[in-house]
Amino acid sequence: MKAEFEKAFLKGVRKHTSIKKQIEQKVRQIIEHPVELGEPLKGNLRGFYSCPVKRNFIIIYLYCAACRKKGDAEFVACSNCSTTSDETIKFVLLGPHDEVYGGRDYTGLGGVISSFDS
Repeated sequence: MKAEFEKAFLKGVRKHTSIKKQIEQKVRQIIEHPVELGEPLKGNLRGFYSCPVKRNFIIIYLYCAACRKKGDAEFVACSNCSTTSDETIKFVLLGPHDEVYGGRDYTGLGGVISSFDS
């Protein structure tokens, strides 16, 4: 499985250093079980999943295989969708629940700036 990290996600990791180990552990768990751990989102977050790191603190991510299978790829509009493997997870946002869901436009959040293979 390949993991890619959005700039906003990495900014969240830097901002919340007190729970960095919990974030890293949850990222590893999501990489192992992306569909089982995440909750599929609706509305303007259609195609994305959320997963709590701890109470009221969440990770928003995309699992490319599920996004394509559900037909959400066009809605999500990742800039690199056509060149990204199905076995890719894109970690998009990280933070307190209210901050993450704070009325943003999430279309096109597939522009990944960092990646690693696990």
